[in-house]
Amino acid sequence: MALSSKETVYEIQFHAVKPEYMEEYINQFSTFQQLMKEKDTGAELVGSFTVEIGDQDEAVHLWSYSGGYPVLNKANTIYRTDADFLEFRKKRNMMLRSRRNQILLAFSFWPPIQPREPSHIYELRTYTLKPGTMYEWGNCWAKGIKYRQYNNEPVAGFFSQIGDLSRCEHIWAYKDLQTRKETREAAWNRPGWDECVSYTVPLIRHMKSRILIPTPFSPLQ
Repeated sequence: MALSSKETVYEIQFHAVKPEYMEEYINQFSTFQQLMKEKDTGAELVGSFTVEIGDQDEAVHLWSYSGGYPVLNKANTIYRTDADFLEFRKKRNMMLRSRRNQILLAFSFWPPIQPREPSHIYELRTYTLKPGTMYEWGNCWAKGIKYRQYNNEPVAGFFSQIGDLSRCEHIWAYKDLQTRKETREAAWNRPGWDECVSYTVPLIRHMKSRILIPTPFSPLQ
């Protein structure tokens, strides 16, 4: 099974914001994502969030580039050279403590990413795997994902191509934290889910969870 069969690459951005600038930063990023459309960069905002539980004062943005690396290259060139973006970066950088990104591909067996109406919380679960085990992870999750679709909770599943390697990013949607608890507990009552967990846990070197809240302009609400 091919891990990814799509001609789309994704970028996930993590921006650590100075606490006193968070509101101003979100307002500015709203203008920025609209500018990305107007400049015909080819980048499409998939989701935009702030961290509720996890790394505080952090924003997480997910972009897609339909058409693959040529479209990503085009967007990066415009972003680096356009005068409006140069001015944006000057203002944005004053608000940040740090930033990083990764280039990702979507797992072929995850459902297509679709915009969601209000209101949800989102969980971003990050798994750093032992090098060389990505295919094992993918083959197991291709079977295991069916145990986690009863409440329409799967949003997206990715594996890294550039940046931190041997890394997977899974995004889930829930009504609230109580629904998250009940949904996750219910999965254990379905024969086969325990096998998926027991097989994949030994592949993990490190794992992390964040609870995310959508920004007002996020397509995922």
